[in-house]
Amino acid sequence: MFLQEHPLFLWGPLVTCVEDILEWLDQYAPFRYAEQWDRCGLQVGDPAAAVDRVLVALDPNSGTIAEAEARRCDCLVTHHPLILHPLKALREDEFPGGLVLRVVRQGLHVIAAHTSLDAAKGGTNDILAGLLSLGSLEPLHVSPQWQGEPLYGGMGRIGRLEQAMRLEQLVEKVTGLLGTRDVRVVGDPAGQVHKVALCTGSGAGLMESVIAAGCDVYLTGDVKYHEAQRAAEGGLSLIDVGHFASERIVVAPLADYLRSKAERRSPDLRVFTAKAECDPFWVYRSLAVGKG
Repeated sequence: MFLQEHPLFLWGPLVTCVEDILEWLDQYAPFRYAEQWDRCGLQVGDPAAAVDRVLVALDPNSGTIAEAEARRCDCLVTHHPLILHPLKALREDEFPGGLVLRVVRQGLHVIAAHTSLDAAKGGTNDILAGLLSLGSLEPLHVSPQWQGEPLYGGMGRIGRLEQAMRLEQLVEKVTGLLGTRDVRVVGDPAGQVHKVALCTGSGAGLMESVIAAGCDVYLTGDVKYHEAQRAAEGGLSLIDVGHFASERIVVAPLADYLRSKAERRSPDLRVFTAKAECDPFWVYRSLAVGKG
């Protein structure tokens, strides 16, 4: 018997399937860590289908779907889910039904790694903490169900800057690291900050835990007016960088991880990072303010 005829001989790279991508993601950020209200995993597609090209993005929207089409990708891996709430109908003229129908027609398999990626070690919160070079890290909130598991990191992080600095200095550092100019800040610009809490995405719901932990400043997104007032009353400074800027940082590391898995098993698999994504918000500064 020739070697290539042996059933254990692998002639060429193995074919990657959707279920392989799911398994790799589950090894990095187990889907079981997702919040109960969340929807993670395969949202649209066939787990047994072969995959040649993958696009990794923050959001599954018309822009990233178009980019996947242009790159001839057959799998779209996103942080935010395409389907979050139960669909009452699947209509072309409704959201997200129109997008769901579009990916089905295109044959694009859509996978979401949302709060599972937030809660995992090495996920969104650890990436942000790493950019800030925070030390003495600990979780801001943990689920007793998963506490103690080696891959579980909890929601949010608390850590310390290498050295104390003024709030305005930290704001300048954060905007540079995240590539955003427009942030909202609560607190004295000259106030000293050292102990930092952070939560990527929308983290205002954890503010009481931040205050109770005695943190100087909280970095998150989507803070509402009354939540900002609560922070001010609690002596807590806030840096609201927005949802997009706080989480877009996970796209490149997640793509790198998938590439590393593919190199060991399926070298022909191509993994791309979305280039067309941008924050849906833009800031208008009126020149008429203060004029009579």
